[in-house]
Amino acid sequence: MRNIFAVKRSERLLCLVAVLAFMALNGLMVAYNFRLFTKGGNLGFWGLFFDHYTVSGFDDLSYMTMSRWKVYYQLYRHPLLPTFFYPFYVLNHWLMAETGVNFAVFIEAFLNVAASTYSCLFICRIFKEVLELSGKDAVLLTAFFFSFASILLTCFVPDHFVFSLFFLTMTLYIAGKAMKREKKRMKTWQTMLLAFFATGVTSTNIAKIGLADLFVNGRRTFRIRHLFLGFIVPLAALSAVYAYQQAAFVEPDARLQEKVKERKLKNDRRFAARYEKQHEFMKSRTGTQVADSRFFEWTDLSSSRTDAVVENLFGESILLHRDHVLEDVNKSRPVIVRYGSVFNYIAEALVFLLFSGGIIVGWKDRFLRLCMLWFATDMVLHIVLGFGIIEVYIMGAHWLFVIPVAVAFLFRHMRTRLAMIGARLLVAFLTIGLMVYNLSLVIPFMLRGFVAPQ
Repeated sequence: MRNIFAVKRSERLLCLVAVLAFMALNGLMVAYNFRLFTKGGNLGFWGLFFDHYTVSGFDDLSYMTMSRWKVYYQLYRHPLLPTFFYPFYVLNHWLMAETGVNFAVFIEAFLNVAASTYSCLFICRIFKEVLELSGKDAVLLTAFFFSFASILLTCFVPDHFVFSLFFLTMTLYIAGKAMKREKKRMKTWQTMLLAFFATGVTSTNIAKIGLADLFVNGRRTFRIRHLFLGFIVPLAALSAVYAYQQAAFVEPDARLQEKVKERKLKNDRRFAARYEKQHEFMKSRTGTQVADSRFFEWTDLSSSRTDAVVENLFGESILLHRDHVLEDVNKSRPVIVRYGSVFNYIAEALVFLLFSGGIIVGWKDRFLRLCMLWFATDMVLHIVLGFGIIEVYIMGAHWLFVIPVAVAFLFRHMRTRLAMIGARLLVAFLTIGLMVYNLSLVIPFMLRGFVAPQ
């Protein structure tokens, strides 16, 4: 396969528009509490960012990591992220010493624009080169995908989801192209690199890399050499990275933080009161866990699945709620927020119907079945086990691309010109409507960061 990172001549305009759009979105994030978040020096960066950052449930751990390097991430879920950000911490630390300015917001913006732009190119290539849609239809469905609220936010918030989106869309593109070749095959080195980096960003991504490899390579997946180099080696490397960071950084810091917490609880009444209040609040947000283990601490068997699917999974992920807009469920947002207008539910229903229709007409296609198995892994994780179910809408980058992929199959099965025009107009109408609606809520919210407490 040629260099997949090379931008083709036919992609240059799309790439330019994508870069400008993502720069504008990340400009909002840079502007958010700009003077506060660019303060350099020997500061308490956890309190600075945590107390003054709220964009839905997305984390700002990359800002913290690049400001003062420490393992803030849960390593069993994101084993590679602290290591990934270390060189950027070194760069930022040097710049901060030279200028007195914290450049973390600018570095994160650069990374977001790069990852988002390539995600855009990969998803558009899937429509054009794998599903063989026309260029205009490919661009339309790409815009449709990026009009979804969760994807818009993913492209500029300082969280890890944009990197998952980058690796997952790349994997689908590589797998889709391999399926179309006469000798269907994903090369061992491709599987090895994808397994290492995608799983390092989010550990559950290994299931999707494995499924992609299985769908392309079939029984070749289980050949000893391929299994060893493609999966065992990268997972062993990630385990070594995890073990080193856990022993060298996490455990010593946890012991230190526990001593500090005990001392403050004993001597600082205000801290003790705040700690108890936050502890009780988080207990109220915690449902029945699958098991009493830190690996299942975010699972929830008791929350309503119907409300979660309607208002969060296919709701907030696609179009934001006006009430409690972009509030964090772990701070102030209710677990379930209702839309104030029936038109919101109509838009959600139309997207779901397009999705369902595409699945029905395209089910026999191997590529769509791969996408749907990916979707199924997320639904088992979030809806069945309830992992992160109270804020499932922030995780749309892991699965929302299956919606426009399914709609692409609907386009391919249109038998009359009139039906095709109708489908295009409906998707275009939804794209414009979702983009305008979501941005009308996002932009004012982000600009209010100028007057956040300092």
